[in-house]
Amino acid sequence: MSPNEPEKTKVYEGVLHRLKEFIEEEDVRPGDKLPSERELSDQLSVGRSSIREALRALELLGLIETKRGEGTFLKEYKDYHMINLLSTFILNRNRTREELHIAKNMVEKEIIFLSIGRLSVPEIEQLEAHLVPFNGESHNDLFKALFMAQNQELLLSIWQLLTTYLESVEKIHYTKEWHEDLCDALRRANKEDIFGLYENSI
Repeated sequence: MSPNEPEKTKVYEGVLHRLKEFIEEEDVRPGDKLPSERELSDQLSVGRSSIREALRALELLGLIETKRGEGTFLKEYKDYHMINLLSTFILNRNRTREELHIAKNMVEKEIIFLSIGRLSVPEIEQLEAHLVPFNGESHNDLFKALFMAQNQELLLSIWQLLTTYLESVEKIHYTKEWHEDLCDALRRANKEDIFGLYENSI
C-alpha cells in the first residue's frame, strides 16, 4: 500500500458520503444539481483536483453526469449503494487492484486484436502521433483513438472505468518504447508480438 493510498481512499469515501447526505437532506432527485467542486472541496477539506478525480470515477460509473457550463447532476440514486461498496472494495484490496490490472490489460488486448488488419497506414501514423511528445497522457490518448476507430464505445467505457480506478490509487508508468513496439506490431499485424508485449509489465 502506497503512502498516499489511505488519503485517496478517504477522498472517495468522503465524496460518496457527502453525496449521500446531500441527496437525503435536500431530497435530490435524478436530474437535480449537486454541490460544486469548490463546495465539496471546502466541506471535505481536500484539494479540488482530488474531488475532480473522484467525481470523474462516479461519472464513469453512471451515478452523476457533468454538463459543461451548468454543473454536476444526479443520474440514478438507486445505484448509490452499489457504487459505495464497489469503490471502497476496489480501493482497499491489493488483490482487487491486481485483478483490475489484469482486466484492463484484457480489454486493451481485445481492442488491439480487433484493430489488427483494420487500420490503414495513415491511421497507424495517427496513433504514433500520440507518442510525440511522449507524456503521461500518451497511453490513454492512443488507446482512446483505438477504441473510437473501431466504434467500440462500450469497451471504451469499461476501459476508462478501470483506468480511472487504477490511476486513483497508484501511478502507472508507461514507456515510449513499449508503445512504439505496439504500433509496429499493429503495422505488421503480428499477434505474437502483441502477446509478448503484455507478458511483461508496461
